[in-house]
Amino acid sequence: MPPVIHESSQKRWQNWHQSYIQKLELLVDVWNEDASQSTVPGYIDTTRGLQGLIQRALTQRLELRGLGGGWSFTKAPATSGILVNTRPLNYLFPAPRTHPAHPGRREDLLFTQCGVSVAELNHFLKRIGKSLTTSGASNGQTIAGAIGTGTHGSNLETGAMQDFVVGLHLVVSPDRHVWLERASAPVINDEIPQKLGAELVRDDALFNAALVGLGGFGLVHGVLMEVVDLYYLQAYRRRMPLTEELWRAFDQLDFSGITLPGPPGLKPYHFTAVINPNDMDRGVFVTVMYKHARCPEGSTPPSPGSKLTQGDNGLEIIGVLTDMVSELTIPLLSRLMDRFYTEYENVCGTHGELFTDTTTRGKAWGSAVAVPLGRVRETVELALAINRAQPFPGLFGLRYTLPSRATLAFTQHAPMTCILDIDGTASTRTKSYNRRVWQQLAKSSIPHTYHWGKFHELDGPAVRGRYGEAHVNAWLEARRTLLPTPELRAAFANDYLRGLGLA
Repeated sequence: MPPVIHESSQKRWQNWHQSYIQKLELLVDVWNEDASQSTVPGYIDTTRGLQGLIQRALTQRLELRGLGGGWSFTKAPATSGILVNTRPLNYLFPAPRTHPAHPGRREDLLFTQCGVSVAELNHFLKRIGKSLTTSGASNGQTIAGAIGTGTHGSNLETGAMQDFVVGLHLVVSPDRHVWLERASAPVINDEIPQKLGAELVRDDALFNAALVGLGGFGLVHGVLMEVVDLYYLQAYRRRMPLTEELWRAFDQLDFSGITLPGPPGLKPYHFTAVINPNDMDRGVFVTVMYKHARCPEGSTPPSPGSKLTQGDNGLEIIGVLTDMVSELTIPLLSRLMDRFYTEYENVCGTHGELFTDTTTRGKAWGSAVAVPLGRVRETVELALAINRAQPFPGLFGLRYTLPSRATLAFTQHAPMTCILDIDGTASTRTKSYNRRVWQQLAKSSIPHTYHWGKFHELDGPAVRGRYGEAHVNAWLEARRTLLPTPELRAAFANDYLRGLGLA
């Protein structure tokens, strides 16, 4: 049975964080024929439905874009043509058959449809005794949207979300859809793509390029990911003086000179900091989480219904606070931080319980720049110096991740990438402040890249300069391979990609 494709009369669309409104030709919602039960025939029928939408876009010479949670601040998912709302597509297929060469366990694989949200994944995985290795601080994104822009956490043992993905099902034309995975690491049994009617393509370069595809490689219909056994995180947050030893921890992840909150002798699984640049005399907030198979005795569970949770970072804080007040000034931000973003000790829960699904929109505005270890202090001090001259009501966040294999991942810096989040109120002051930081970084020798889903002012030359000529060329070549005609590449382009020199 064909999927349900509902054509909305809506001619404008707004993203979740309300940072822009996009005029469009058509917004369609796509539902599996049987939304209550995950079935292979239903999945196949929905693939055909998506192919029909691609045919319509080609016939009418319109662009086509898959829409997930609409979480990005940037216009990555926007189109003036056909916007395909994939959020209702939430089939889940645990433990698919594996390739004989795959060294891992079948039960550690999960195949999901593109519209499953990260929050839904967390709930489902807990029920089957599994967990994601990492996610962003807020989990309203769909899985396809999260990986497509390089969403990351601050897990010191893994990369960003796209780095636990091992297979992609891409619908690339009205008569072609492909199952894509690495040739160097085949994972799925050949019979699975055959059952789906998909062309099996094993190619490292194509797979690495399509992982952070920015919506430009066709419609991502399915994602095969590696998950892990359910684990628990024992979490602590403490306000600490910004000493030379803490700077060394931020800059090099060298914890030898400080006493981290929590049990002594344990290696942190998660490490992050939140800095109020206008209130540093009282210290900065450091959050540390330790991984356990079970919650240690004496720990307490997370408080349900809290405005802010143990895993929230600067963006969530600003979002919550700007929902409460008409204007967030520098003094008021410090006072509200004292009330709502407090120290805690020995709170324990699953990954999904500590990094929850936020419903907060807020009047927030954020950017994120990634730099390698060893250049973190220099980057933060640059941002602090600009704030001294032009203070803005906002927060810095520091998060860390291993470098990604995705061709255009912004978390590409080895041996470890640090992400400096700069989040503030959606005001001219915040935007002007960020632009000064970006300008000073461009003049510096610090290698840096920007989060695709948060604000930046990259253009084609800047993308090539920041991400590397070889990476950009490889990404474009992979796109030409998977979308071999100019018509297909035009259909899966948008103003965002053209502005970046990626279409």
